Amino acid sequence: MRMRATAVLFSLLLSAPGAAGQDFIMQGCYWNCPEDGPRAPIDSANLRFWLERMESQAPELAYAGFSFLWLPALQPNSPAELGQLLDNLEKNGIRPIAELEIGPDSLSLPQQAQRLGRQFQVEAYSLHSRRSLNAAAVAQELNQLYRQGKLPKLLVANLPFYGEPDRLGNWAGDVIRNLSAEARPEIDPRVYDYPLREAIRRACTDTSYDARLIFERSIRDATAISGFNVITLVNHPFFKNQNGKTGDWDDPIDNPMPGYAYILTNNQLGLPTVYYGDYYGEESELDNYFHKKPLREQIGQLIRAHKEYIYGSTGVEYLNRFDTDKASHYLSAAKGADATSTLVFQIDGTTTPAGQRNQPPGHKDVIAAINFADDTLRLIQEINLSNIRPGDEFTDLLGESLSPKMKVVARHPQYGIPNCVYIVLPPRSYSLWVQGSAPQIVSSRINLAVDAFTDYVELNWDVAYERKILGYELERSVNGKQFERLASFQPLDKGDEGASYLFIDKDVFPQEQLFYRVKLLDDEGGYEYSAVEKTRLKNRELTFELLEGPNRSGKALRVMSNFDARAELSVFDAKGKQVLHLKPYIRKGETLAPIDLSGLPAGVYMLHFSTPQGKEWIKKMVKQ
Repeated sequence: MRMRATAVLFSLLLSAPGAAGQDFIMQGCYWNCPEDGPRAPIDSANLRFWLERMESQAPELAYAGFSFLWLPALQPNSPAELGQLLDNLEKNGIRPIAELEIGPDSLSLPQQAQRLGRQFQVEAYSLHSRRSLNAAAVAQELNQLYRQGKLPKLLVANLPFYGEPDRLGNWAGDVIRNLSAEARPEIDPRVYDYPLREAIRRACTDTSYDARLIFERSIRDATAISGFNVITLVNHPFFKNQNGKTGDWDDPIDNPMPGYAYILTNNQLGLPTVYYGDYYGEESELDNYFHKKPLREQIGQLIRAHKEYIYGSTGVEYLNRFDTDKASHYLSAAKGADATSTLVFQIDGTTTPAGQRNQPPGHKDVIAAINFADDTLRLIQEINLSNIRPGDEFTDLLGESLSPKMKVVARHPQYGIPNCVYIVLPPRSYSLWVQGSAPQIVSSRINLAVDAFTDYVELNWDVAYERKILGYELERSVNGKQFERLASFQPLDKGDEGASYLFIDKDVFPQEQLFYRVKLLDDEGGYEYSAVEKTRLKNRELTFELLEGPNRSGKALRVMSNFDARAELSVFDAKGKQVLHLKPYIRKGETLAPIDLSGLPAGVYMLHFSTPQGKEWIKKMVKQ
């Protein structure tokens, strides 16, 4: 086992990167919830606990992609200590969303917004009312805020129409129609998509429910309202079986990941939210989550996939919807994994970040599948060929399926299904496949990049923030399975600033396939890995050219090389006698090696050039 390694390490402090593209909302109960009442007393010890915790989590949430944090207890009379948290959120690019009660017994929206803006610089609001929210009245108040130059960055209405997408869509449409011509382009009034959430709840908990109804229950799919006027959700502080009845709309979803897989990948539905309890599990310190595992890694993986392969997409097709024109065959139907327990949809990848970088642009469609059944899904599914050709291959981005590669078949030889792929998914799972090759997405704050040269490998990794980091271990493998520690490093900052590292690995052999990853250890005993990057040394390349000098006796050898080497240059006369011997140093790039023949008689000579790496070149020369 080789243990020797040569390293160079440097650092560069960076500001923590914020979310790019799509926004995501984190919501949950912290020191208070809306049902506690806006004037409910706040325990100072409880408040201090949450302020410190959320300040420490702000860089992590920002890096994951969250740009809004719902703070239901944020009121103008809230303790001044909240200002420190809000400043920290703003520093990390996260905006607070305040919960406002609108109605005859409360101040108007402009009055409340003015007070919260003056006290805490709040610019995003969630509205609720004990009775009903009048769409025209809300629009008029938004018009007033526009005239004052204080239009919110985000406004969402909490309307308890749990099975009426039409009513929710109409409310948003009425607000839009009553906005002034000047204000209308500046804000997208939104509503929570409770009907979609109820369809997701039933698909996750009721095996007799047809999961394809999810395609029809969203506000976006059931009405003319676009996703720009909708906020989607899976779990929420309100959903904790408050009415004491099981099996209805206010029950929490115990296994919410299939629901998150849908709202975080279908970008046409609306602005997605994630519940704090689901994200942090037992670490959230919330009731009913003390024995639940955090879903942070799975949700982070979906958000990363969204930002890279889904953001900016302009179209989605529901491949197994009711009355679809796409053929399919469920080999697992006899065991219960059939069309009623499956969602399969295809996302147009032409205008996504991955599609735009591709050459030519496009050819990065995404196929998503969600299996709500208790049995493994085995499905032959026809897909849309607008951006695809038979023979194209799709790669599993999440590593959750049993079909890591899917090839598009022009016609299935047994079942006759045209332009199809074969999907295999374990019970109660989901995955995404992208057109072409792609690395598996790993939810990690570590971005590792590997650059191979002819005699060493350069490894760079960036970390978004170093709060609570104990150290790093760089690991290497020659088979992609058994990794060994190559080097260890101490963190540079241990704060909210990012850092960049460089390591040079010279203990490598030619033609050896190498796998690298970085292990991050935190001071609470946890750890996380970067994505695995593989590489091998570049082949040593040399090109030669004989140049004529200004006089007939002067010549030069021009060498283009991608490595450094000590070479040997010999000149032989027609009888095979060595008449000149040099040992020029060849540098990476271009090297000129002069050849002086002035002391030799006219005649024919042979030039021989070689390197210790086995590269050689023979050339005939003539001296006049």
